Amino acid sequence: MPPAPVTAPQDHADLLVLGAGPAGLGAALLAAGRGARVIVVDQSSQVGGLCVTRHRGALRYDLGGHIPFVNDADRHAWLVGLLGDDLVWVPRPVSSWRDGAIRPGRFLDQRPAGIPRGAPPVDAPEPGLRESARDALAVRFGAQFVDAELRPYLEKIDGVPLERIPGVRPLRLMREQAAPDGFWFPRRGIGQLMDVMARAVTDLGGQLLTETTVVALEVPDDRVGAVVLRHGGGVSRVATRQVIVSAPPGAVARRLVPAPPPDAIPPLRMRAVCIVYFEVARPDVTGEAWVQIDDPRVPAARIFEMPNWSRAMCPEDRSVLGMECYCSPTADDPIWGCSDADLAGRCATALADPLGWVADAGQPRLAEVVRVPAGYPAPDLAQLDAINAAPRLLEGVEGLWLAQGSAVVDAIRAGEDCAAAALAAAR
Repeated sequence: MPPAPVTAPQDHADLLVLGAGPAGLGAALLAAGRGARVIVVDQSSQVGGLCVTRHRGALRYDLGGHIPFVNDADRHAWLVGLLGDDLVWVPRPVSSWRDGAIRPGRFLDQRPAGIPRGAPPVDAPEPGLRESARDALAVRFGAQFVDAELRPYLEKIDGVPLERIPGVRPLRLMREQAAPDGFWFPRRGIGQLMDVMARAVTDLGGQLLTETTVVALEVPDDRVGAVVLRHGGGVSRVATRQVIVSAPPGAVARRLVPAPPPDAIPPLRMRAVCIVYFEVARPDVTGEAWVQIDDPRVPAARIFEMPNWSRAMCPEDRSVLGMECYCSPTADDPIWGCSDADLAGRCATALADPLGWVADAGQPRLAEVVRVPAGYPAPDLAQLDAINAAPRLLEGVEGLWLAQGSAVVDAIRAGEDCAAAALAAAR
């Protein structure tokens, strides 16, 4: 269970954390464990950011697929310490679908003939800041393989040509989000891990404020001084010298006082996702946990089957499929711009044909359509300067630390690293 709600913030903190997602909770847990006076704030009504578990009757399902990529014994032991027997092993690596069949490994795990699937990328210099994914991948695997095997999926996810996706992005995904044998997962969904972390923070004396917005971040002389919060209908000023940002940098930068110049934080083009959830009246549909799909006939780029992550998520005789449809949050986008009913119909049709996972489009029963308009900034070399503008601005403020990470454990680690650095700087 998450911690009980707090009525009012304390008036000062050794460390104030903006955002109660994996990075923010990771930062708060480490700092509270070291005896620091910690406050965590989040505008949502629950912790976890996008790492939440939703409930609909007897069904439980995550807001998208969130694998904790655990690659070392210490992190595994850390998870066991939090979850105990509720940390379960899922012996199902991510798969991909091509030409009518599910095959082992992600698209980024595939390799040209003669190179074993999932082998490390061919040794080559790290891509420069403005090198494209097309160039970075072609020098490692050959242009023909990249165009045939990798381009369709990466462009379906990110929505721009491979020549405009930063080269570091697919290489990071390839190296840091690999789970070739399977993965560890909380028995009752990724939200369980977030709730357990939040409870651990409060048990250690930390304060966690949900439904709380940042009114102002006071930075006189480019040095953190205080944060003004709106919580429970009131406004409070919390004095602090150390702030960790695990929220979107642009939103935080716009709260700085003194305010930055109006043109210092350009608008970003965001990548959105619509997740269509179906209930199917059988215990298993795909035999897989998560399947990547590049076929344009299928609106979704990734489909996860929740009971194949943990049987505790659904009754024994039912399954839940989540179809992640990436798009732009604009009315003219063919995914975002259509109604929930139309999108669900397209997804149900795709499950029958071309995927062939159900007998007909009437078999899956729609549970819910969730729309996330701002999943992440679209990775586009054309807006690289805009993406980096707010982080650069925040990094120029003494006592302000950016904890940013994409996958769950990567984000937790980023938060821990920032917390350790902040506590060291405060000595």
